[in-house]
Amino acid sequence: MSWIALVSTVVGAVVGLGSALLSDGVRWKRERNDRRLSVQREIYVAYLSSLHRASQSLRAVSLGDHPEDVPRNLAARAAMRDAGLVETREHLVLTAPERVVQAADSAFQSLRVLRDRIARGQGMGSPEYEADLSSYNLHLHTLRNAVRDDLQVDSLRSDIAL
Repeated sequence: MSWIALVSTVVGAVVGLGSALLSDGVRWKRERNDRRLSVQREIYVAYLSSLHRASQSLRAVSLGDHPEDVPRNLAARAAMRDAGLVETREHLVLTAPERVVQAADSAFQSLRVLRDRIARGQGMGSPEYEADLSSYNLHLHTLRNAVRDDLQVDSLRSDIAL
């Protein structure tokens, strides 16, 4: 048996095995990244949905849509609590990159300012309420773009109002 044939066979086997391992490694990394993006997307959607539920509930409270026997300040607090915002916020804080966490916290804090304004009796139409709502919308826009960036989607140029 010729040594050249044996060496050629061994080299071919090593090249084939190396190629298969490299291909599997690339596929594993791509699948892992796809799973990470899928999980992050679910967490982001849950958080943004909670923000939206809280915002809409606060709007209803500002219009007087809450039980008469519940004081406005308690109804405003319940609006945020019932939206599940704190729980979804914790999921996001544990998994999202710093930029998204900071944007999410800014949106959350601006919504709390709006909640406190509503709890004090000011609602739609008052200049203070409108300023706080505008601030919340700005923070929400920043959050959406941070999320889109993390999910590797182009940023929104237009502002999507509530």
